[in-house]
Amino acid sequence: MRKKNQMPAQSAPVVVSQLLTIDQVAARLSVHRTTVYDFINLSGLKVTRLAAHAVRVDEADLQMWIDQRKAAS
Repeated sequence: MRKKNQMPAQSAPVVVSQLLTIDQVAARLSVHRTTVYDFINLSGLKVTRLAAHAVRVDEADLQMWIDQRKAAS
């Protein structure tokens, strides 16, 4: 049991990243949206499918994908 004046234990902060549309990813990378689909299909860019035609890219996954390409070059 917790004592009267004792504060509850703090949990680790939750990091929430944004889900980006294909157009937003294209704008961030300065490429055409079809190039983003090529990155998804050929280069391993991860996506989250919300519905049959609703695809999003997690901002954190996009950054990791970019960092992997920087390290490989």
